Amino acid sequence: MRIRHGWLWAVLFGAHLAAVAAEDNKSPMSTTIEFLLGEDQWQPGDRYRAGNDWLALVCGKADCRFEPAKLAVRREKWQGHYDDQPTSGQKLTLRRQVPGAGTVVAWFKLNPAISWLAAGPVTTYAANTFKKKRPATEGTLELAVDLPGGEQATLVPLLDRPGSKFVLQLRVPGKRQLLDELGSCSHMVSPEYLVWAGDIDHDGKPDYLIDFSDDVGEAKLYLGHEAGPGEIAGVAAVYVPPPFGGECDGQGWLE
Repeated sequence: MRIRHGWLWAVLFGAHLAAVAAEDNKSPMSTTIEFLLGEDQWQPGDRYRAGNDWLALVCGKADCRFEPAKLAVRREKWQGHYDDQPTSGQKLTLRRQVPGAGTVVAWFKLNPAISWLAAGPVTTYAANTFKKKRPATEGTLELAVDLPGGEQATLVPLLDRPGSKFVLQLRVPGKRQLLDELGSCSHMVSPEYLVWAGDIDHDGKPDYLIDFSDDVGEAKLYLGHEAGPGEIAGVAAVYVPPPFGGECDGQGWLE
C-alpha cells in the first residue's frame, strides 16, 4: 500500500487530474473513451456506477475480441498505514458476462457515440503473446510489432542519463515519437509495458495501449487517427491506476 497522509494525497491527486485535463482534455474524467486495467481495484471518489455497460478486451494466442462485461461497485474507504483519516472511494469488480477462454487485458466502458466499442473481433498486431521479429533484450527492452504490409513499429525505452529516467519512444519507418516515462518509481523497465497493439477502431491505422504505471504513472490508449503534427499516434484515453503501491510510498511521488 502506498503511504500518504490523506489531505496531502487528496490535494496532489486532484491537482494531477486537473493538470492532465488541462494538458490535452483527454483525462478519464472528460474523455468519451474510458478504460480500466485490472478486474478488482479501489478508486477514489464515487463516479462509477454498477452495470452491464462494459466490454472486456479478451486475447487468446493469436487474436483478440471485445466481449460483454459487467461492473459491480460498492462503497469502500481506504486508509494508508500512516494516514490520519481514510479516503472515501469505491471497490470495483469487473467480470465477463460469460466466462470463457482467453485473458482479459483491459476493460472498456460502452459509449453509444463510439461505434467500434461493440462486441466482436478486434484486429490485433500484438497481445499477450507478442509477434516480434526480434525479441526484447535485457539491455534495451525494445519491442517490435509487426504491422500490415510487412512494416514494423518499434517501442524503445531510452535512458535519459542526466535525469536517470526511461522515456518510451515509438518508431515507425521515417518517424519517431516520444511517449511517456517508464519506471518512474523503480527506475527499472519490464517489457510488459505494451498491453496491446492493433487496430481497435477499424480505421486502418495502428493503435497502442501502453501501461506506464510503476506504482505511479498512467496507462494510455494511443489512436492512429488522433495523431497530431509529427506524431505517429495521439492520446485518446488515460487510465489512472489506484493511488497506492509500494516502492514509492512516502518517497519520490511526494517529493
